[in-house]
Amino acid sequence: MFRLLLILGLFIMNLSVTKAQDKKIFVWGGDINLKFTRYIVDLTGKEHPRLCYLPTASGDNPDNIRFWGSICNALKIDTLVMNVWVSASPDNQSFEDILLHSDAIVVGGGNTLNMIGIWKAQGIDKILKKALDKGIILSGGSAGSICWFEKGISDSRPTNISAVEGLGLLPYSNCPHYSQKERRDLFHKLISNKEIHPGYAFDEKAGILFVNGKAKEFVTQNDKHHVYYVFLKGKQLEIKDLEAKKVISKHAIPEGEYQTTKVEKKLSEITLEGKSTPLSAYVMIVKEISKGKESFLNSSVNKIFIYKNKIAGVVNDKYLDSMGVYGLWYFYSHNGVWENAGEDIGGETVLESEITFREKAKVILSKRMTQ
Repeated sequence: MFRLLLILGLFIMNLSVTKAQDKKIFVWGGDINLKFTRYIVDLTGKEHPRLCYLPTASGDNPDNIRFWGSICNALKIDTLVMNVWVSASPDNQSFEDILLHSDAIVVGGGNTLNMIGIWKAQGIDKILKKALDKGIILSGGSAGSICWFEKGISDSRPTNISAVEGLGLLPYSNCPHYSQKERRDLFHKLISNKEIHPGYAFDEKAGILFVNGKAKEFVTQNDKHHVYYVFLKGKQLEIKDLEAKKVISKHAIPEGEYQTTKVEKKLSEITLEGKSTPLSAYVMIVKEISKGKESFLNSSVNKIFIYKNKIAGVVNDKYLDSMGVYGLWYFYSHNGVWENAGEDIGGETVLESEITFREKAKVILSKRMTQ
């Protein structure tokens, strides 16, 4: 009995050690954004994680650093940035001290080739390998995706899209920005010619979580951006569209707890009823602000979402032609009348707009209730 308990105890200890040392890399097809960063925050499992941002690929660009700061402010986490363009000083922390005391490392977009060169010159490449072995999450988008793979498709050279070498922490090739034809065609050609290994490609707002070198989870911000595995089957190039789950905040309204009404009508086709509804409130406010603009009057209402009959979101295509995104207008119920609660960007698709409503409706309603 004692021996059995001892074996069981050793098994549990070994299992916990294995989990603690899982090597996680999360990559994204475009440059970093709020959804990408929130996914990493959730991966850490910590309420206040230390995320270290490396803007090396952009030459430590101040605008990129400020954008990173705005994301961290929105997520209410402390911002930590590791610049490489520094002068020696006794007050500086070493690169190793900064990186190895982070919970996750986030690499921004830019010039992959230059970034890898600087990292190798500074020994940062070796530190990043140590961080991965220690269980620190590595992540990034665009150049910050390519860098973890053996090779990736990049615009780092002055005249042509080309394949560049990464750190080889993931044994595949990589193509971010896969929706761009020039990148996609070169990726296919190099795999077909066996010049690079089979690998993963993704559109700007989609990503992959690798655990211990294996693709574990595929994610996307909407139903327009996809993740792919590209490989040779015999002599034939195969492109597998991988099923990806939608990235959504854990605080979002759950499915089934809000009403959905499909409209799909132009404003000119909508007949208003006598009572106040989210649809009537939207039509009235758009007609008021449009001042006869034909683009607004010819726009359509796509869907309406209502949560607990207290707050509604009206998805519309008013900005689809000009900005490539759907609008989302909020209304809240006050004494039986639906009143304006502000306009928002929904997303590139109606589904992404629905996700936006689910993530923001409670917050907007709470603000209105306290006013």
